[in-house]
Amino acid sequence: MNEKITPLVYPTDKNFVFVDVETANWSNDRICAIGMILVQNGEATGYYSLIDPQTYITFTYIHGITNEDVKGAPTIEEFWQVMSPKIPEKFVFVAHNYRFDLTVMKKDLGRFGIEFAPTEILDTMWVARDILYRFHTQRGDLRLNTLAEALGVSLNHHNAASDITATKEVLEKLLVLGNRKIEEFIRPYIPR
Repeated sequence: MNEKITPLVYPTDKNFVFVDVETANWSNDRICAIGMILVQNGEATGYYSLIDPQTYITFTYIHGITNEDVKGAPTIEEFWQVMSPKIPEKFVFVAHNYRFDLTVMKKDLGRFGIEFAPTEILDTMWVARDILYRFHTQRGDLRLNTLAEALGVSLNHHNAASDITATKEVLEKLLVLGNRKIEEFIRPYIPR
């Protein structure tokens, strides 16, 4: 007999740092907006900031952020000086397509000699692929906007605050839909 379980979405013995970044240009090494949600002891706290990428923004057509918008915004180094005390030493980095956001974070913070190194990772694309398409030979669309629409999650796509909130909600809805626990999808982070 299969018993329906209610997954404990955020175990209290782990800290989760959800991250979504918007970038300035094709080099994908300069952040112009960042959305973060920290989940500690099951409690979530959200953060958002425009970031001065210290370079010309050409991706305005994607996210709507202009060079004028970031005037007076903190650099990623200044933002990190405020955020880093809030980030636990050990944490699970969570993102939708984690490689992109993690790589950009490492590159941009690395310019200032700041190391960004999670202990574990979780990609909501893995969760969606497993729960939605595990028993199908056909693969579905795993883009955040498509998943958000399918799961009834509000999203203003390519707005870092909205994207990160939607990423968290999509993860939670997928876990409930699949009757799965978050621990099943957490992987150790092995730097390359």
